[in-house]
Amino acid sequence: MSMYKLTPTFAGDFEVHPKIACYRVASYHNPEAGAAEGSSGASQKAETDPRKALEQKQQDLIARLKSQTEQLNKLLVSLAPATAQKTCQKPAQTPKAAGKAPEAAGVAAPAGKRDKDAKKEARKAAKAEAVKKVGAGSAPVAAKGKAAFQSSTPWTVEDDRKTWETNLTLTVNIPASLVVYPQEHLKNVTLTVRESDLPWVRALAKVGEKRGVAFEGDVKNAAKEKKTVVKVVKGGAVAALQIEKTSVKSLQTIWKVLGMALGLFSRRAAQVLSASHQAIWLNKAEQILSGAGDLSYSTREASQFLARFDSLSSQWEVSVADIVFRSLLNTAENQPNNVETWAKKIDALIG
Repeated sequence: MSMYKLTPTFAGDFEVHPKIACYRVASYHNPEAGAAEGSSGASQKAETDPRKALEQKQQDLIARLKSQTEQLNKLLVSLAPATAQKTCQKPAQTPKAAGKAPEAAGVAAPAGKRDKDAKKEARKAAKAEAVKKVGAGSAPVAAKGKAAFQSSTPWTVEDDRKTWETNLTLTVNIPASLVVYPQEHLKNVTLTVRESDLPWVRALAKVGEKRGVAFEGDVKNAAKEKKTVVKVVKGGAVAALQIEKTSVKSLQTIWKVLGMALGLFSRRAAQVLSASHQAIWLNKAEQILSGAGDLSYSTREASQFLARFDSLSSQWEVSVADIVFRSLLNTAENQPNNVETWAKKIDALIG
């Protein structure tokens, strides 16, 4: 019968194989054997103590490493060439030379002091000569080479700050101006707008007057050079832009197309940062015009954004997103300081 009590879930013939204990325990069934082992308890504990066993293994490892190091040193010494051994050996000093050494040291002491003084004077003279050469305009060869290297090395300025909206790099604190991307000539296009669209159309017409994009119809400007002619028709249910046989009815796309014609927007890879930020604010402007967005909430968002940027394009230039979003604001109402400063800047640029 097994000495261990098992639950009924185990089979009747189940055998228990206990693990070996880390520390030796006196026998419970045979106390006499335990008493006999009491005299050698310390040695048994040393044999079964895992810490002592680990310490012994460490000592053995140290001894083996020491032995291996000694063997390696002997091998290196045996492989060293005989010539190297001869150079390392110092010539034995004869008793005669050893006897004369104190006398020579006593005589050489004043001479050593004179040598130190002479070296100091030589250093002072060399320093004065170098100062004269620098004053005369002659630079050392090493300095000339360093200056030439620095002048030929281009400098790259990186800004590692990121935006909280899109985690894109920031570029700030540059003088603000209207951006000038390569203009795309659309020739003749028709723009159908609603009454609520007239403010941003008038704002774009002011820029077009200076950049050769003529606006005709319900919104006009006095552009002299007509690279692109935009005929504005009021009265449609939705805003639409007709380019030859293609009709566009998305406000964001209309703004981007007109922005490319005005040089205020670009789809090139070099301007992807500006385009991505403009798309965010053009989307907000479209929601406001459609009634799905809140102008006051978007204005507060713009105030936070403009606290770190010069424009809504995250660049230093004012782009089509700035002009469109500015046309939605009523400056007669109280606006946040950042938004008010930004709006006045845009009015001064396009007015």
